[in-house]
Amino acid sequence: MKRVFGRGFNVQAHWERRAETPDALAVRFVRTIDRLQEIDSVFALWTCGSKRPKKFETVRDHYTEEVAAGVIKDDWGEPEPIWGYRFGALTREQPCNRTFEVSIRAGSPYPRPFPNNVLLSTNIGFVPDPSIVRYEILKPALFAVVEAWEPVCCVVYPDTLRAFGKEGSYFRETWIQYLCPWLASLVTPLPAPVLVEHLPNGGLLMSATAETFDIENPSHMAAARSIAAAIAPLNDLPWAERARA
Repeated sequence: MKRVFGRGFNVQAHWERRAETPDALAVRFVRTIDRLQEIDSVFALWTCGSKRPKKFETVRDHYTEEVAAGVIKDDWGEPEPIWGYRFGALTREQPCNRTFEVSIRAGSPYPRPFPNNVLLSTNIGFVPDPSIVRYEILKPALFAVVEAWEPVCCVVYPDTLRAFGKEGSYFRETWIQYLCPWLASLVTPLPAPVLVEHLPNGGLLMSATAETFDIENPSHMAAARSIAAAIAPLNDLPWAERARA
């Protein structure tokens, strides 16, 4: 299968500093996998392991050990939990164009904007099977991440969309945009014409389209730009000051 880069799809969440133990992070991670498995068979089987591959189902009940092994270390190999923990998993028994990876960096109380994140992505280097990057799969995948990790924001986007918008912006053109309740309250007026959902937790979900996003589709791009315009003021919030608070 030919390798092609820059054509993947991603679900990415960010949140501010939040110190959490390996036990708490393991609970969140297992919840993430459980929710993803409910969405589609493409998420049925996973492999994880910080040192050697293991079937996720064989370590899920003691996944704390995997998280603890992923503590970020300094240049001398000493643990620096202030930077958090890195861990994750890959789907298995799927062809390359139907594989997902989930990568976590979490548990960091470091005072900077968004030191913690989740990235669920299709296999880098392969054009994903269209059947796995449908709205009907990636929207609930976003909800799975939001429910497990309680982020400030979460987005779904194709790699091709990253070339648009202002470099370095936290909030920019995207396919699907989730905002936590306190950010959602700041978005006025709501963008149009996009799909807008007010969520039970008080959060806000905005979708450029219920089709698979395509940068060659003018209506998709117009809606993505409408979302970006509505949330652009969020980039001006004092994120650095919030991080130090």
